[in-house]
Amino acid sequence: MKVELIEKAAEIVGDNQLLVNIVSKRVQQLNRGADPFVPTTPETGTGDIALMEIIEGKIVWHEMTEEERLSKAEAEDLFDELFSDSPSAPVTEDDRTITATIEL
Repeated sequence: MKVELIEKAAEIVGDNQLLVNIVSKRVQQLNRGADPFVPTTPETGTGDIALMEIIEGKIVWHEMTEEERLSKAEAEDLFDELFSDSPSAPVTEDDRTITATIEL
């Protein structure tokens, strides 16, 4: 990944760990065949594409609220009860879940 793209995206996101998580999630989507939201060339790597999308405002994100996190945890617990032999791990206050929303 290009250093200048990392630096620009880091200024926008403000938290390096969050930036890594957003880029990782978007790279997974691109590797699975998702179309880029920015112009690219065949040499452009998926990490650079994700960073350019952040810089150009094509990807927005928010940290889940406590209510969203609890609702998700309850749904996961219910799913585990119905379809799994082992219970899910309890959600702690230290858990931070980030969702990324693509803005077109």
